[in-house]
Amino acid sequence: MLHRADAGPSDAASLLSRLRALVGTEHDAMLALIDRLAAGPDAGELDRLRAENTALRAKIQALNLHATYEAWFNTTFHTRRPTPNTWPFTTFEIGTPWCDKVVYGMQDGEFLFAEHLIEQLDQAGIAGDIVEFGTAGGTWVKTLASIIERRQNGRRLWGFDSFQGLPEPDIERDGTTWHAGQYAASLAEVSDSVGAGQRPFLTLVEGWFQDSLVREPALGIETIAYARIDGDLYASAVECLKYLAPRLVDGAILVFDDWQFSLNHGETLAFREWIAEQPGLECEFLGMNMWAHLYLRVHRRG
Repeated sequence: MLHRADAGPSDAASLLSRLRALVGTEHDAMLALIDRLAAGPDAGELDRLRAENTALRAKIQALNLHATYEAWFNTTFHTRRPTPNTWPFTTFEIGTPWCDKVVYGMQDGEFLFAEHLIEQLDQAGIAGDIVEFGTAGGTWVKTLASIIERRQNGRRLWGFDSFQGLPEPDIERDGTTWHAGQYAASLAEVSDSVGAGQRPFLTLVEGWFQDSLVREPALGIETIAYARIDGDLYASAVECLKYLAPRLVDGAILVFDDWQFSLNHGETLAFREWIAEQPGLECEFLGMNMWAHLYLRVHRRG
């Protein structure tokens, strides 16, 4: 308050002096602000503000895309699963012994899960071949072949690959993770690694998917009970899914090795477009592991 009943002349003078100083300070600050606004911000300040604005817009867009992806995923697969926030699902640095232990431990668990799913197919009497698209060095072909042998279920196993590595990626649809020639292993190397010569139920088919899937022996495969898509790229997944559409049996297992947490990239984009054109198919979420290996069960309706 500016006045107190018990304030003397000296108190009033002191208060007025402080008020003049305060008003003077605010006046000077206001004049400085007016001068700054009149002159405009310096170039450095403008650059900083533009960069901050760009970064914030990018963050908002990423959050919106993330939310859109989760809404689509949960609706499509009738589940509620948050998107994992690490890759692989550990924060250990890739390439360290402790990360390798975690990753390969997860892989061992996934081998058991794959065998469990094939056991379910056998017990349910669901007939059909087992197919992998993209064999790379043959790790999964060898694993699946061993499962067939242990279970003695008489299924045929097919491994399709260019044996030249990946084709040229589409940056817009695939991002910058992959490059042409990546994961190359020759047909002879893979055949030797998986023991193809000693396994008459196993056939390796050489060629780009766009060529190998539209000719024999691919055309002669009528029913598929377990399909593993490991072509990494959008265009490769498109070819695989087109081939699988009439061949996947009711109850079949469909696996994506490189599922993307984005509606607009890679195998996820290919699946999103494909499933929208398959009114008679529904896919049930079974699990996800390691580098976003997604497991689905296919149901044919009607």
